[in-house]
Amino acid sequence: MIKPIKLLIFGLLISLTVSCQNKPQNRMLEDYTKLPKFEWVENVCSPLGYPIEVYRGGLEGDTYASLSQGVTTGEWGSSGGGTNNGIKPLPSRINCIWISYAENCTYSIDSEIDYERMVKLFKEGYPDSNRKFGKKQTTFDTVLVGFAPGGIVVIWAMGAGRTVEVGRYKGEKYTVPQAEIDKLDNHKRLLFDATDRKNIMLNTKVIPLEVREAHAGKSIPFGLWDTYRTRYSWRPTYVVREEGGQVDEVRIGCFNGEAENLFDEELVENKYKKRAIPKGLGFGWKDKNGQNYGGHVKFDEQEIFNAFNEFYKDDIKGESELQFSINYANDYVTVLLKQGDKEIRLSKTKVTTYKSSLK
Repeated sequence: MIKPIKLLIFGLLISLTVSCQNKPQNRMLEDYTKLPKFEWVENVCSPLGYPIEVYRGGLEGDTYASLSQGVTTGEWGSSGGGTNNGIKPLPSRINCIWISYAENCTYSIDSEIDYERMVKLFKEGYPDSNRKFGKKQTTFDTVLVGFAPGGIVVIWAMGAGRTVEVGRYKGEKYTVPQAEIDKLDNHKRLLFDATDRKNIMLNTKVIPLEVREAHAGKSIPFGLWDTYRTRYSWRPTYVVREEGGQVDEVRIGCFNGEAENLFDEELVENKYKKRAIPKGLGFGWKDKNGQNYGGHVKFDEQEIFNAFNEFYKDDIKGESELQFSINYANDYVTVLLKQGDKEIRLSKTKVTTYKSSLK
């Protein structure tokens, strides 16, 4: 028979044990309620011509977002349609396994991500503007994860008109055990089927024919997507030949996946800023009568990289300007990269212009 004093001690030990076991859970619950929450959705991308598919896993933390969204079909830094939109804490870790179809191999990553930087970006937000609502402060709404050959993983914060890199990470080659593959359903098992992988690479809805033909016979350019991340101090400048014409909005998209809009004070100040090399640029302008025009330029990758490399080969800290000159008829744009008294014309740039019906 257990004496009353022993029962009391036993009860106290049980109570203490339960209390200690509950403390971490209560603390986690308390911390979770204090975490900043934002409305966001997860998404994945890869460079065009190098599709991937996440086998399992996703973004983790005090929330979870699966990255298994099928075969990627877009471009580096582009967003499709996520499925897990909601108000929730931001992720602090990426843990997933994915198939690289072009390499015919599998990668795995389990890594912390820059949570503090992501929270700072979402909290601060950025100015946005449109003709209907005018200038307003907005914030990001997508956590975009990019997978490039070589196991490269880049994460961006993306919103309307702005994309900012959060961090670059690295996965390692991984072999999924055959015993695990054998237990998969028929659809999932196709991820590890050699014939199906080959068919993915031949599917023109995944890789357009012109892209496949351009890549034919060439090795995978490992390291290219890290090269895209190099930043230079530059700014866009504009020459409107018609007297009284003025550029009023600019949209910049860079090879590293980042994007930004310039308008109002930021466009007027037009400070030099460390940016990656631009992939394309769109802008709007008005003539002296208030007629609106728009234009878009798409750079030839080899040409613009050669130009930047020429200017910055001796001084990576130098400053340069991309000058866009609009002709008197407002229907053509020429582009120069300028640094001091040196300039290089980017003659292979593809230009599209239009006259707007809006005033």
